[in-house]
Amino acid sequence: MCSCASSSAEKSGSATWGSGALSLTAALRLELDTQQATPHEPRRITREGKRYFHQARLGEEWADVCEFTLEEMPPIDREVANWFTSTHPQSHFGNRLVVSRAAADGRRINVLNDELAFREPDGHARRERIAGPDALLSVLHEQFGLEFAPHTRFGPPGSPWPG
Repeated sequence: MCSCASSSAEKSGSATWGSGALSLTAALRLELDTQQATPHEPRRITREGKRYFHQARLGEEWADVCEFTLEEMPPIDREVANWFTSTHPQSHFGNRLVVSRAAADGRRINVLNDELAFREPDGHARRERIAGPDALLSVLHEQFGLEFAPHTRFGPPGSPWPG
């Protein structure tokens, strides 16, 4: 989801995105090819034709976070996209365990299925396997402040955390 605001006096706008593990933690100016500081990793917006790319600097590399245009998205398009991501059997939101946190110290902490990842403000990442369902409950509590009843299990059959 991208939200943009502009001002004719500024000739540029600001934008915010919700993009999972690399969600913005500050608004970006709609300025091209300008590195912009955030509380976490630097960002920039680039353009190819009518397509714009929101990018994050991870270490020495720029990585695409999302692609967008400046065209207004009709409400029905948002509704269909949201329906798909929340209900379709092949949507990764229904088939993977995903938990993300942007920490106050500039780190990012993410869980993807049975992997715990820490990304430092300089872009370097470290990954660890989560040993099992009880270890997952500990990670969720210690890293994300989430508490669940003992023996809680997550995920569809066949996932690392069957329900």
